[in-house]
Amino acid sequence: MKRFWPYLRYLKPVRWHFAAGIFAGLLYSVASGLGLPLVTKVVVPLLFGEDADGEQSQWYVDTLESFLGALDPNAILMLSCIWIPLMFLVRGLGGYLNSYLINYCGFRVLESLRAETFAKLQSLPVSFFQKHRSGDLLARLLGDTEILRQVISQTSSDLIKQPATLVAALTFLIVEAVNEEGMFVVLIALGSVPLCVLPIRLAGRKLKKRAEALQRETGGVSAMLAENLQSPIEVRAYNLQERESSRFGRMIGELLRLSAKIVKYREAISPSIEVVAAVGFAIALYLGVKNGMSQASFVAAGMALYMAYEPVKKLGRIHAMFRQGEGALNRIEEILEAEDHLPETTDPHHADGTRGEIRFDEVRFSYAQEEVLRGITVEIPPGQCVALVGPSGGGKSTFANLIPRLFDVDSGSVSLDGVDVRRWNKADLRNRIAVVPQMPILFSGTIYENILLGKLEAGKAEVEEAARRAHAHEFILELPDGYDTEVSEKGTRLSGGQRQRIALARAFLKDAPVLILDEATSALDSVSEAHIQEALAELIKGRTTIIIAHRLSTTRIADRVLEFDRGKIVSNNTQEAAR
Repeated sequence: MKRFWPYLRYLKPVRWHFAAGIFAGLLYSVASGLGLPLVTKVVVPLLFGEDADGEQSQWYVDTLESFLGALDPNAILMLSCIWIPLMFLVRGLGGYLNSYLINYCGFRVLESLRAETFAKLQSLPVSFFQKHRSGDLLARLLGDTEILRQVISQTSSDLIKQPATLVAALTFLIVEAVNEEGMFVVLIALGSVPLCVLPIRLAGRKLKKRAEALQRETGGVSAMLAENLQSPIEVRAYNLQERESSRFGRMIGELLRLSAKIVKYREAISPSIEVVAAVGFAIALYLGVKNGMSQASFVAAGMALYMAYEPVKKLGRIHAMFRQGEGALNRIEEILEAEDHLPETTDPHHADGTRGEIRFDEVRFSYAQEEVLRGITVEIPPGQCVALVGPSGGGKSTFANLIPRLFDVDSGSVSLDGVDVRRWNKADLRNRIAVVPQMPILFSGTIYENILLGKLEAGKAEVEEAARRAHAHEFILELPDGYDTEVSEKGTRLSGGQRQRIALARAFLKDAPVLILDEATSALDSVSEAHIQEALAELIKGRTTIIIAHRLSTTRIADRVLEFDRGKIVSNNTQEAAR
């Protein structure tokens, strides 16, 4: 339970709704644990002339007359009959309001928890996503947060409502035991309550292990689905349909097995408690009858005992929910408590403008145990265009990724305008750098909105001008809705060259002093490439540009060519750029 306390802070914005829900739950508890037994003990026997306790019935009549004045038997009969639906009305209304308000608060908790978890994901470094599959993170964000919502909302209600019902029922039983000698033995049945803890604890231990395994498996299934649905061409090109179906079948089979285990242990709690309670009730029945207990007293005591055992059963379910919730909480906290290995500086550098001077000084960088850059030292003056060439795995992309601080160096330093990038505010640093990746991603929305990401405050004329400079304006106008055309997931309705030109338009619109192009013309046909080369030659003027190049044609616009091999710069040649 202690592990969940910190998350109750999400209830603060809806604390009054929550308090009203708790109050409604208390009304339900009093009506259930005290009101219903009183109906069977006092009202019903009085109505049928079978009262075994004249004092209690007289107290009931006196109470009515103290509020309403003298009453004839017919009025007492009518009011007594009204009491029964009134008690159920209070109980039902209290239960309804309790359930609605607590669930409303729970959904607000879910909203806040998901928002905080998503926000934390946005702040985590790229290395975090290299260690976790996107489908598994999606399962945590949607599935595990929902489990935690259920734990917080449902248990928050029942932890008040069920103990209150138990106390109300016990109060009735104790008062009856004191006032009626034969009723005292009924309290013996309550001795079975501590025994109910045994099945709760046993099932709880089993539940926690199975719940953690189930949530891990759910994350695996989500990751597999995301992987499959994002690769329809590869699946069909290599005839992997049967393999993928078989793999999915095995995974959901394991999911079914674990789900069945959880249901088995969770549902075993209630019948186990009922059996223990029934034994205690049978003993109380035997002793009560032997001691001369009246039928009315026994029926009232039976209802009170039922109201006492029912909360114990539900508290057992709460315990099971806590155990299941702990598994979800562990997975969510892996995100919420993940360490940002790229912390913001406490003393950020402030600059009005950016010259674009980049310097690497004895930079070393490793992925896990593999060293990718080995003592790189190089200076790139402001406004220079540098092409990075060399075999795959040589360190070109890593070199470029260190400039906007997507990773931090192991040793040495990377600086912009003579200031270590670790001293820049990350957002401020990245505002000064435009990046066009080799495989650009388009977000859901229109083409206009995708280009606008380069500069959110830009106007329509600026967006269209950026598209023209990227040679995208013409093909955009040919689309059914022009700039208002909705792009599909990842922009798959567009060709690779079209997606690349939209990404280039973003870079034109951002107009940053530093530009990083990761083979930005790789997906273009020869005609489009010629136009883009002209546009790039114009774009890079006055900007410090890093081009990761695989085509010789791309390097022609560069002032220098740095050749990488096995994490080192093996050649550094100045050339006459073809501009």
